[in-house]
Order: sequence, then C-alpha cells, then structure tokens
Amino acid sequence: MGMSGCLCAELLAGIDDGTAIEVKTSCDTFVGRLVGNITGNVIQLMESDDTILNICCKDICSIRKLPILPLAYVAIFDEGNGNTVDVINTNTDTVINTITVGRGPTRVAITSDGSKAYVVNGIDRTVSVIDTLSNSVISVIPVGDNPQGIAITPDNAKAYVANHVSDTLSIINAVDDIVIGTISMDSPFDIAITPDGTRGYVVNLNIDSVTVIDISTDSIIDTITAVDGIGDGPSAIDITPDGNKAYVTNSNDDTVSVIDLSDNTVIATIAVGDTPRDIAITPDGTKAYVANGLSNSISIIDTATDMLVDTIMVGGPPNEVAITPDGAKAFVTLQSTTNVAIVGVEDNLLHGTVTVGNDPIGIAIGFIPVS
Repeated sequence: MGMSGCLCAELLAGIDDGTAIEVKTSCDTFVGRLVGNITGNVIQLMESDDTILNICCKDICSIRKLPILPLAYVAIFDEGNGNTVDVINTNTDTVINTITVGRGPTRVAITSDGSKAYVVNGIDRTVSVIDTLSNSVISVIPVGDNPQGIAITPDNAKAYVANHVSDTLSIINAVDDIVIGTISMDSPFDIAITPDGTRGYVVNLNIDSVTVIDISTDSIIDTITAVDGIGDGPSAIDITPDGNKAYVTNSNDDTVSVIDLSDNTVIATIAVGDTPRDIAITPDGTKAYVANGLSNSISIIDTATDMLVDTIMVGGPPNEVAITPDGAKAFVTLQSTTNVAIVGVEDNLLHGTVTVGNDPIGIAIGFIPVS
C-alpha cells in the first residue's frame, strides 16, 4: 500500500497488519495491533480500548513484534466468591498475571488469534471480555441464567454461551461483543464448534441429548438422543481437529460417547472414571483427556481405537483440562484446591502443579502476545 522506498516500509519489514507490536518514539512507547501503513509515512496502531493512533514514521525510533507465548487462563471460582482469572505461562509453569472479572467465573474461551479471552461468570450471569494484550476487561456482556460452556467460531465472528437454567444459547457478535440472538433448547451445558465453523454441538445435561446447530443460520438442524446412544448426564464435548468425531462426557454413568460427525451417529461408548466432567483432545487428534471429578483422575483415550489406554491420578478433583498448542502438556484444574496439575502428554505422568487462587474451575490455553 504505497510502502516501497519509504521509512515506514523499512520499519514494518516482516510485520503483517494485525500483528501485536511495540512502537517507541522519541518521547513515548505505544503497544497495540498494527492497522497498517496508511500514507507511506504514517502508520496506524489500534490500542486495547480500540483507540486508533496515527504515528509519523519519522518520529519512530523502533518497532518490534511482541513475543507470543502459550498462556493458560484459569477461572478462579472460590466457591462462588471468586472474581479473578489467573494467567499461567505454560512454558515456565508460573502465574504471571491476575485479572479481575465478574463474580463466580467458571469457563474460559480464547479467540484463535489470541486477541481476546471470554470468561463466563456464573453468579453475575455475564461474560467478561479480556483484551489479552493489556490484560484488562474491555466489555461485560449480559447473558442468561447459570451460563456454563462457551465456544468461539474459528473465524472469531461469533461466540456461543450455554445458559443452563434459562434453557437458551446466547449468540454473541464477537466483533462488537453484544448478544445478537438466542436459541431455545433444554438444559444446555457445553458447546463445541467444528473446525470448519459450520456446526455447533451442544450437550443438554438434563435430557441426555446433543443438539446440532447450523452456525450460518443459528438454527437447530439435528438432535442426538439417549435412544441414539448418548449417555446419562452429558456435561462436556470436544471435537477432533479433523472434524470427524466428537467426544461427549456423560457425568452420571461414567462414560464417553463417541459421535461420527459425518452422520451424527454414536459409534462407541467408553467407560472412564467417576463423574467425568470435561474432555480435551490433543492438537494432533490422537488422544483425548477426560477429567474424572470424583475419582481424582484423568482417563486417556486413544482416538484411533476409541479405547481407554491409561489413567493418571492427579491429586485432587479435576474439573477441566486444556492442552498446550504444541501438544506437550495437559493442564488440569483441581476443584476445591489451589492447584492446577500438569500432565506430560508424551509420558502420561504427573509433572507437578501450579499454585493459583482458591477453587480453579475453567481453563483455556492460547498463543497470546505479551508486552
């Protein structure tokens, strides 16, 4: 865009629009996302509050890309009294930040570009939107009663929140961070979206079913029921990276139902530990990690054979599990403790814990720019 031969072109060499950067001028330092080179001699930077800055390139001393780190965002419930999220650097296994959100945070989802984290606040009936660059809450979105699971479309256009008691799914415009509609269904508890962004799968805890949503129309297109093979008390769901299968934890009968997404049929039922609450699939799609809340363990499923291949004791009641983007570690929140357990994916061994706030519940991991 008119960059050839100008100072801006030299400063921005190798830096794409949308990249998180630090700009140093002769008198100040600015952090934000590059909007672009506007005139050849001026760049635009968007700060965390969406303020657009025009910076003359002749005044710039240096521009650098911010480092990108795999960070875990942990919702601290504290038996309903919590209002924070602890941020863990998963490279060093240390807490590097604590962010104040709404009351009773339970679930977290991170946009695919790492720019925002959405935190479900069960007591407040809201979603706090965190700008990950500034680690500040930039929006608070009212949703339904007893919000639980949340998922964001791969293109970061929409987020869906399962309102368990309201019997609705809130649809959020993830650009403007406002609710743009709801979908009625019975007792939704968690949701996962296919990697191609075309369908959402919602587990309905009280009626033992999975509702299938067309993402383009926000309409129900299918329902998979107990008659079809869904177990008792479906509580969580995850989808393989290739989009071929979904895995559903059934908290009341200690099983995982496997759904073939080509025709929405249940093709396997796998016995796991006591009260499975959550499930996460590794980035390469080869393993599924199941958090068994009342047996203090993680069950590991081979997704090629859909068989249980290992069980790991984690020293407390696991609630949620998230896998690092490189597939090396699983981080497990241990409810009613102050610990997040670390499990090695290669060796399936417990590699210690990270101390966080009281009663960690939800967790999500993403690549986040750090200033």
